[in-house]
Amino acid sequence: MTVRIEAIDESGQGPIHIVVAGYRARPCENLVRAAKLSGSTYRVRWAAGSWAEAGASAGVMARATRVAVPALHQGRALVGVGSLAGGIGAAAVIGAANFRIRYATARRDGLRLADEIMKLPGVRTRPLNLIGHSLGTVVVRAALERLAERPCHIEDVLLMGGMTSRKKWDQHAEMFRGRLVNLYSPWDRVLNVAPVLDRVVGTGAILCDRLADRLTNHDLCRELPHQLNFWKHHSGYWNSFGRFAIPV
Repeated sequence: MTVRIEAIDESGQGPIHIVVAGYRARPCENLVRAAKLSGSTYRVRWAAGSWAEAGASAGVMARATRVAVPALHQGRALVGVGSLAGGIGAAAVIGAANFRIRYATARRDGLRLADEIMKLPGVRTRPLNLIGHSLGTVVVRAALERLAERPCHIEDVLLMGGMTSRKKWDQHAEMFRGRLVNLYSPWDRVLNVAPVLDRVVGTGAILCDRLADRLTNHDLCRELPHQLNFWKHHSGYWNSFGRFAIPV
């Protein structure tokens, strides 16, 4: 799948907003419109993938369950528990490998997105704002790096429940002129179980001295749906992101 940019609202003046969602998700047009962003707004289609695409891990778990459940019913606890434990372990390894592939895909497509952005009308003279959610923040960060080399004017970067690392944002300080806004929740279970080594922006504040006067962190845990409903909690940023989005 190639990276595609789709218009939500287009205008010949004002800023340009690029909105990137995460796994399999597409930014909801109605929620993006509700934010009432001035200028032009575009959403991005990229090779986001899906948790379900860890099909091999799902298959391993299914086979383990088919062995474990009958064994437990027959009183063979050792076989049943051993099958389940082995299935879970193998599925975790396969799932982690699949996720690493998707993470690399996000970076690759972020670089491709930068090339597509440069084709938008007025992008060389109008302010450009980047908005990302979940794994889409990895796409945004890669696009930011590539766009910094291009003749455009990057203003604000808005991260929501982001999967990108909290580290090394000082290296990006000169890449954009406006704010870095990070919306996060320490109780985001989707992010807390992700097989990543670095602490991600979606579960805590970014600390960066070089961006101190332009960096804003918002803990939205209490404003999102309850964390026990892990998917709605993780995706709930879209319902209110307009309050923190790029100012007109």
